[in-house]
Amino acid sequence: MKKLFTFLFIIQILFLKAQEKNLDKNSVQTIIGVIDKRDTNCLTEIKRAKIDFKTQEVLYEFIPEGYLDSDYNRHYPKLILLLKEKGINFSESRDIGPYWISDNETTYSLISNCYCKTSNELLKEKYGQNFIKNITKTADSLYVMSRIEIPFEYPYGVDNYCLIYPKAGDFLEQKIEIQKDFFSSFEFPKKFIQSNEKRDFYAKTKFTINKDNSISNITVKVEFKDQKNEKFYSLIADQITAFIKHANWTAAVSNGIKVNSNFEINFHN
Repeated sequence: MKKLFTFLFIIQILFLKAQEKNLDKNSVQTIIGVIDKRDTNCLTEIKRAKIDFKTQEVLYEFIPEGYLDSDYNRHYPKLILLLKEKGINFSESRDIGPYWISDNETTYSLISNCYCKTSNELLKEKYGQNFIKNITKTADSLYVMSRIEIPFEYPYGVDNYCLIYPKAGDFLEQKIEIQKDFFSSFEFPKKFIQSNEKRDFYAKTKFTINKDNSISNITVKVEFKDQKNEKFYSLIADQITAFIKHANWTAAVSNGIKVNSNFEINFHN
């Protein structure tokens, strides 16, 4: 049995070596990485892009398939202006992944967007490997600064998972922690009618967390399950407002820049 396992192991090693040899035989190193020699369309696009680059430089922004944030292209106007200063044009391209094709012997991949990818790599060779990343970040920073006094609607437009209530420690736990902290000191008014099912009141709130961590523009709208509790509207709203004013908030950031943001949260028992 041991000899059989040893034999099978040797066969597997020889098979993998043969696969590597076959891969090397059919592979070629290009400006966009290793591709299959049989991918003639990609090789043609690389060659054409190199020729075109001599007379016209273009930066391509690759757009992934699927869901996109509504403001994914917010930096485009600033980016186009920055590129124009260097005589570089701008265009979008769909980011389609490689797909596979089979011949009589093997299966190999074909690369898409070879022309656009080559153009971007040529820009990196000319202006530096971090050129595209840096100029894109600069463009987005210019966008943020151009509207620095206009609040973002948290969590949209701000950096992913940025915290505005640091005590929570986790983006997804923020509203839970805010509710917990509020009700730790909340007191129902005397003679307030409570039910066994709770949700005796439902308060919709919205306020602005400013870039200096201060709070402004607080609005509170309270609805009651039992209309007899309407007389306690101000007492409930005042406690919520006081909590919002004195809680420890921190400004949201967009592209690393502190910004104003509008935040909404609902309170209910």
